[in-house]
Amino acid sequence: MDDVLHLWRDLPRRVYLDTCTLQTLSEYGGQIWEHEPFPLGSKVVGLAEEVEALRLVMAVNSRAGFEFVVTEACLREADARRDAPYSRWVRDVLDFWLVQSQGEEPVPPDAEKPGSVSGKDWRLLQDALAYGCDAFLTMERRLFTQAPVIERTTRLRVLRPTTHWILLSPWAALFL
Repeated sequence: MDDVLHLWRDLPRRVYLDTCTLQTLSEYGGQIWEHEPFPLGSKVVGLAEEVEALRLVMAVNSRAGFEFVVTEACLREADARRDAPYSRWVRDVLDFWLVQSQGEEPVPPDAEKPGSVSGKDWRLLQDALAYGCDAFLTMERRLFTQAPVIERTTRLRVLRPTTHWILLSPWAALFL
């Protein structure tokens, strides 16, 4: 029984969405929100599985009410793409987070940059730490390879949609 309670308490409840995850949510919205078939011909290995896992995570969240964090750092990266509809969409997601976290002040982390994490990724990870996130959701394989080092030095779990789904799936029936 204690194992089950530990697994339940260990679920990430506040998850930072990195820019790649936001981009995937935007580009594959039909598959994620409307359960449209995945387009044929994708050259990215494992993308269909990650998009499907992201769909399942979002379906659970529609009732579970976990928090998804987006910050100004994500918006700056979105704006750098020079894609106005995408930037507007990221602003909408950011606005939702700002309303949800109203009155909450981020606490700058005191963690050192772990491993070979890029400066750009470290800024996003610092935001996740500042807002007390339990996990950092990314589509990036390279950043995910640093997950053990990041978790060991910061206690922040770096997850891909498939690994996040593995954590959520035992509880999915409660929310779907």
